[in-house]
Amino acid sequence: MADIYEQLKTALDREIHQRRLSGKQVSVRCKALSAVEAIGNPDHNDYPIIKGREVMMEADFAGSKGQAFTDEMENAELAVEDLLTIELSTTRSRAVFIAGLNAVFRHSGLCGKTVHCRDKEPKQCADALPEIIEPGKKVLLVGHQPRFLEKLASLCDVRAVDLDRDNIGKIFSGVTIEPREMTPDAITWCDLIFATGSTVVNGTVGDFIGKDKPVVFYGVTISAAAKILDLKTYCHCGH
Repeated sequence: MADIYEQLKTALDREIHQRRLSGKQVSVRCKALSAVEAIGNPDHNDYPIIKGREVMMEADFAGSKGQAFTDEMENAELAVEDLLTIELSTTRSRAVFIAGLNAVFRHSGLCGKTVHCRDKEPKQCADALPEIIEPGKKVLLVGHQPRFLEKLASLCDVRAVDLDRDNIGKIFSGVTIEPREMTPDAITWCDLIFATGSTVVNGTVGDFIGKDKPVVFYGVTISAAAKILDLKTYCHCGH
């Protein structure tokens, strides 16, 4: 796991020096958005951010926005090179780093879709899943994203794992939510892993990289990290 974050820091360090960003009066300002700021007013109110299970961290780098979902956050304002000195041992610190990384890479034109979709777009994103996931496949959904689970359950054989203890053991769209401890068994079972990009913040991303099953990460959180680590992503309606 440490090696993954070292790769991210190395790539950020290279970008800072190649573009001569160090020492300039440019700051990375991180704050938590309200649910309305982050996702607007979607047709459903069962998303984790609306239920208060997660918040959206947003970093602003020279006007470019980078976001990251997290269940632990802190406000921060720091010089861009200070991102390189953050100790990435907690979810809280990783949320600041990943949001800042997304903002810097967005500013440099190295990645897009670093800002979450809003209003009706989350449903539109789910409706487009058949474009990338073949019906009938066995899919492991990592992270309880309600619209994704609804769509996948209507097309595929699905298992779902989640870190939210309030979800574990409950049935949504005919699928019982399983704990993280069941991840290895579910990976063995599935044809495809479809994992939330917020795994790069909560520290579980290593559970899914380098396995013998194809993996697609969804959402804006992993945008820059996916470019650095050469990971497949899905974010149909991100901005």
